[in-house]
Amino acid sequence: MANFPDHMFHIGEIIFISVNTFQKHTRVHIRVYAADDRGILHPTKSGVSLKPEVWSALHSKLSCFRPREDFESAFIIKKDVCVFNHSDKDNVSVSIQRIFQRKDSSFQFVPERVLLNGDNLDQLHDSYELVLKCVKNKLLTYTLSEYVMAEVDRLPEIDSFYYVVDSLHGLHELFESLCKCLTKYVSNTISLFVNPLSG
Repeated sequence: MANFPDHMFHIGEIIFISVNTFQKHTRVHIRVYAADDRGILHPTKSGVSLKPEVWSALHSKLSCFRPREDFESAFIIKKDVCVFNHSDKDNVSVSIQRIFQRKDSSFQFVPERVLLNGDNLDQLHDSYELVLKCVKNKLLTYTLSEYVMAEVDRLPEIDSFYYVVDSLHGLHELFESLCKCLTKYVSNTISLFVNPLSG
C-alpha cells in the first residue's frame, strides 16, 4: 500500500490504527477503511475508539492472550471494551467491542466493534511503540498549543509585533515553531500517563 500519514498505522488488509485529538480528547482508533472510486481511503463505522490508557491496557492483555487455547473466551478491559475470542483450531479471530457501564453496574454493548484476525493482532502488537510515540506527540502538541495560545492571548496589541488579538497575525510562525521545538525536546523523555510496556 502507499505511504500513509504519520498518525496512521496499517495492521493488515484495510484495517488501520490511527491517533487523533478532537474536542480536547486524544483517542486511538482501530478501524476498517474502504476505498472510493479514486482509490482514496475513508474510515467506515466498523471500528473502535479508545482512550490511550484503554488502548495500552488492551495491548498488554492481548500480548499474553492465547486465542488458540482460550476458545470462546471473553474479557473486559477497564470497563470500556470487551474482547471476544471467536478462534478455532485453524483460524484466529477476535472481536473488540465498546461497552458502557450503567448506573446499576451492568454493561451494555454499543455499536463500536471491529473484527481482527491473527495477522492483524500480530501487527497491532508490533506497532505499539510507534503508536505510543504518536499518542505522546499528540498529547504534547495539544497541551503545548493550549498553553502557548493562552500566553499569546495575554500579550498586548503592539504594532511592532504585527499582532492582533483576534487574528494572531504575525505570531503564527512563532507559535508553530515553539510547539514543534518543545514537543520534539520533551517527547523523548516524558512518560505517558499510562504505564507503557515495551515489546
